[in-house]
Amino acid sequence: MMAHTSARSAKIDFAEKHETSYCIPNWLRDEQIKVAIRKVKGRIEAYIGKRAEPIAVVAFGPSLKDTWEQVKGFKYVISCSGAHRFLIDNGIIPTWHVEVDPRAHKIDLLGQPHPDVTYLPASTCHPKYFDHLAGYQVQLWHVFSNEADALRTLPKNEWALTGGPDVGMRAMAIARFLGFTELHVFGMDGCAGKEENSHAMTHPNAPKKFLDCEYPEGSGRIWRTTIALLECAKSMPHELDMLKDCNVTFYGDTLVKAIADNHQKNPPQFGTTLGISNPELISEDYRVLNRRLHEENLAYGVGAGKHADTVKKLVEKTKAQSVLDYGCGKGYLAKALPFPIWEYDPAIPGKEEAPRPAEVVCCLDVLEHVEPDKIDIVLNDLRRCVLKVGYFVIHTGPSGKFLADGRNAHLIQEKREWWEERLGKHFKIAQIFQTGPLLHCVVGKRSAFVSAIRNVKEAA
Repeated sequence: MMAHTSARSAKIDFAEKHETSYCIPNWLRDEQIKVAIRKVKGRIEAYIGKRAEPIAVVAFGPSLKDTWEQVKGFKYVISCSGAHRFLIDNGIIPTWHVEVDPRAHKIDLLGQPHPDVTYLPASTCHPKYFDHLAGYQVQLWHVFSNEADALRTLPKNEWALTGGPDVGMRAMAIARFLGFTELHVFGMDGCAGKEENSHAMTHPNAPKKFLDCEYPEGSGRIWRTTIALLECAKSMPHELDMLKDCNVTFYGDTLVKAIADNHQKNPPQFGTTLGISNPELISEDYRVLNRRLHEENLAYGVGAGKHADTVKKLVEKTKAQSVLDYGCGKGYLAKALPFPIWEYDPAIPGKEEAPRPAEVVCCLDVLEHVEPDKIDIVLNDLRRCVLKVGYFVIHTGPSGKFLADGRNAHLIQEKREWWEERLGKHFKIAQIFQTGPLLHCVVGKRSAFVSAIRNVKEAA
């Protein structure tokens, strides 16, 4: 992919950081995600374990024109962008096809869908892209974002997947998510081809001008590239480190391959996460039972107001600007406070939307009602919500109220030692004391990275 340099060629410094921006406004991206969730029923599923077979990861760079015949030797192929149409035109049917780009031009690049391909579009894709795939095998996934709101709004039991800044690197991460550790990468170039082309076939957004970039520095090797292509290519070492148990082979004479060949793998000490899933906090059957108990028993969910003085003192001491009542019941804490607060309760109509984080989070006479198999999930979600201080009051004995199925309303009846150990896994406990059957717990964030989701798939 080396091109001759003329005196008039503009240059770009490999080492310099160049700013790039997302191709559509964030608000439009978020609206497209909502549409995709409504339109698509299928969801991507993790492969637990590792597959012995290799997989070809095929991007749409110009080197694909020189290397595509080698893809014929692979049983499993995952394509992305215009490589889908290119491969099918050449008699190769991909096993999977990945897309991330939110713009409508990806429909023409894809071409006619094929019944033997499983399509893996991100929820960011354009609504018309999903219309184009109607009637074919489609499994949706979400682009991972570490923003608090992104984690909060991630649909329950759906996957948000990590990966690099372009669809080719995303396809590599998805290949590992699907169990593959022997990755053979085609058409991932980061530079122009011999004919100053940016892709293996016509592309509607192909750059019209390229810049000269020397890599490695001092080698005299000049690559023709753009700021966007270069910045993506420079992300490859990080992605290879994230795929720490993968053997990755690159094909073609490309800038990306040159960068990969010069990289010494340095995986993170504490592991890497490929995908996250936001598990359910409450089963639907139990939600219905709780809602029914709230409706039929007027005394159920009305006790939080008696803790209002403690909450006011915590707010004064921490100078908190936001308070969340997590498991608010009938809302008597909010009624007893002289300032507005946020409320969340999955069993109360209008209060069931996943809560945003707050500086003070109150969880009053709630945790003993949680389904035992979901207590750690709920504590993880509380950990996501607590920005400064959590104040939890937990009843350690039986309730005087019963669910319609005959169970005591306190599904968890454990002593202080049990709760102290459980809470200690998720929080730093500042204070814990008991008055009668009630535990009063003041907690804060642990120093380690806080996540409100389970890391189910790890490249270990």
